[in-house]
Amino acid sequence: MNSGANRRFCYGLAGALALLLAGCSSARTFVVLLPEEDGASTAVSVGQGSRATVLDTPMTAATVDSGGNIEKATTTPEEVNRTFGAALAAQPPKPMSFTLYFPTGGTDLTPDSQAVLEALLAEVAKRQAVEVQVTGHTDRVGTEADNDRLSLERAQAVRDMLIQRGLKTSFIRAVGRGEREPLVPTPDEQPEPKNRRVEVIVR
Repeated sequence: MNSGANRRFCYGLAGALALLLAGCSSARTFVVLLPEEDGASTAVSVGQGSRATVLDTPMTAATVDSGGNIEKATTTPEEVNRTFGAALAAQPPKPMSFTLYFPTGGTDLTPDSQAVLEALLAEVAKRQAVEVQVTGHTDRVGTEADNDRLSLERAQAVRDMLIQRGLKTSFIRAVGRGEREPLVPTPDEQPEPKNRRVEVIVR
């Protein structure tokens, strides 16, 4: 689920919760369509059948009363925060990706990657519950079998670094992909620094 989908789900959940709390009196549902971070076009349908209203412009909203009547309007970020602030605050942080690089044939980080490791550890420290996926890769120097082994060793080395530095996680997985998923396609046996990497996704 992408970040925009997460936001729309959260708002729909907040509206459903308000409806539930209102009970059988004057229940209302309030739905807001937020802009996507990448500017992509999105839309959401509110209501049922011929009475449904489509929100396809960011920061438009629809209020549905207990009789199914829909009122469409434009809202503001301030109104969104007032209405859904608690639900937004309860969302988990967005997943983040970090890439660490290695010298040929080695499992020690390059000097430049040490700073990335520190940024990774700082991000992990901010989160209350953490899941970490560690995926190792190689360039095409060496045999396929050797690169499968080396990529896994790199992933395991990074996993061990995180644990040694105090990573508290309910889930951490280290896997190796060998030379199968290069960032930069190359002929066989050609060294490529950008392919000698470990990708870490923090959720």
